[in-house]
Amino acid sequence: MNGVLTATGIATATINGQTTTVPFAAPVDITAVPSQPGVCPVLDLTLGPIHLNLLGLDVQTSPICLTITAIQGGGLLGQLLCGLGNLLNQGLTLSQILAGVGTQTTPALTTAQINQLLGGLTNLLDHALANLKKAVLTAILPALAPACSILHLELGPLHLNLLGLDVVLDNCTNGAITVDITAIPGPGNLLGNLLCQLLGGNLINLGATLQQILNQILALLNGL
Repeated sequence: MNGVLTATGIATATINGQTTTVPFAAPVDITAVPSQPGVCPVLDLTLGPIHLNLLGLDVQTSPICLTITAIQGGGLLGQLLCGLGNLLNQGLTLSQILAGVGTQTTPALTTAQINQLLGGLTNLLDHALANLKKAVLTAILPALAPACSILHLELGPLHLNLLGLDVVLDNCTNGAITVDITAIPGPGNLLGNLLCQLLGGNLINLGATLQQILNQILALLNGL
């Protein structure tokens, strides 16, 4: 977009059979990290702040930085990703590698190794998402009219190590990733109205997790 690498997506809410979608975009920077002995850089990604408004639910996030590094000999997953990186550097595509193709200097990954690699990455993502659901509401602050409140959620910073794969997730300044949610009541703003009801009834308290808040919103939606 205008010469800038941009991540785009669509937020969707389906309520009583009616679906509403809102597009959003954020600038992305992917940096190549020089290799070091025994260290295989996998990904260094910077995602700019995200801002979207869905049915009166206004969401803004801090920048998000994700760095993934494989440690040669640090564990099974790190070893496999280093092998994957070596094959990619020699011109093979990911599809070829997952199909069991190798080169003269680097042997192909076996079926067992491919399954271990995919399983390990799945476990890593599941662990990260589980931490996201545990993000804690740290503040409920007054907001400018007509908005009724701001929910300030914090996640991390996370530093995970799984079988030689080192993952760092933060706000790009070694701090927590923040999510600020503003409820904007008004005609057609169903989610904004519901969140204001939760806050007005003191149903959301400091210390509640993102999972608890989502459960409360879903309970209200199911009661409509």
